[in-house]
Parts: sequence; structure tokens; C-alpha cells
Amino acid sequence: MKSRNVLILVGGEVVRTGLEALLLRLPRIGEVRACGQDTLCSELATGSWDVLIVAFEQWRMLGAHADSGPLPVVLVLGDEVPDQHGDLYASLPADGFISLADLSQQSLEDVITRAMAGEMPMPASLARRLLAANPTRITGGDVRTVSLTPRETETLSLLANGLSNKQIARAMSISSHGAKRLVGSLLLKLGVNNRTAAVITALKAGLV
Repeated sequence: MKSRNVLILVGGEVVRTGLEALLLRLPRIGEVRACGQDTLCSELATGSWDVLIVAFEQWRMLGAHADSGPLPVVLVLGDEVPDQHGDLYASLPADGFISLADLSQQSLEDVITRAMAGEMPMPASLARRLLAANPTRITGGDVRTVSLTPRETETLSLLANGLSNKQIARAMSISSHGAKRLVGSLLLKLGVNNRTAAVITALKAGLV
């Protein structure tokens, strides 16, 4: 199986060094390199990275890269969500989240494996912190406009647990095409364009 190259954008030296050491212990991990804000663009332009791990503090930097081409799998690291820029979180690229408090070789391998398989690993505690950091709240009137069918509600619950379309299809005993259609319908009704934003919006609306 092809080795996965990992790029790291983490400001703290202690966390960055520890993360690099853990990554190098994992099987099927190839090159591991840390970059800064000034070198992020050039590193991404090489197209040689399979995974980008970014700390919450640097996550907003990816907003400028969202429309500049495909990104590698983006994993966001941290537990303490900064208060500033909370309203941007739902629009930033993310394929999963890594809890710093629970960081270990096993948890890191699990998150990377799941994200590469199309899942969206996101600890519930981190999801709640994202909501607490986001000053935008959905009002009662807004919540009533989101009307989901029973199948869409079931799909949303599975999506919130980080399941991929393939896993959703298996859990609901439907085809992958059917699962993809249900997920697409959810994104449309929630007014978002990615799975992370769908879960955050649904949590704010009290739908999960």
C-alpha cells in the first residue's frame, strides 16, 4: 500500500515536535514535514501531500486555499477552540478532527485511517466546543424551516458519527448511490456545502 505523506501546520514547537515523532512511528507513513504560513502555498502546490494536519489557530489560513485547487485530507488538531473567527469554521475545509488531549499513536492512526477512507472523525467534545466558539446561532424560526424526512434524520445521525457514504449505505441497507443522494439532500436543506458544516449546523439546530 502507498505510503502517506503528511504536512504539518502547527504553531507550537512542543506539540509540533511530538506530533512529528508520533507520525513517524505509524505504519505506512512516508515523509513528514512541518511548514509555516509563508511556505504553505508552495508546499500545497507540489501536490505531494496526502494529509495536512493543522492546529485550530492556523486553520483559518486554509480559507484562502479553498478555491485554489484540491487540498489533501485536512485534519484539525486541538481542543481549545479560539473565540475569534468562530463564524468561519463551518466554511473551512476539514475532513476530520484530532483531540489533542487524547492524542496517542493509536488515536492518531485511527483518525488518519478513517479520514483517508472517507469518514469524518470528530469527537463529540470538539463538536460542542466548535458550537460554543461560534457566535452565530440559529433562531427558533430558522430551526422550524429545516424539515427532514425520517430517512434524512437517520442519515444525519450516521453522518454525525463520522460514517462515510459507503458505511451509511450499509447501515441503512441501501445502495451507495442512495446514501449519496440522501447526504446531498441534507446539505441542500441545511444550506451548507460540506459534511463538517452539516454536522455543526445540525447540532446548532438541535437536529442531532
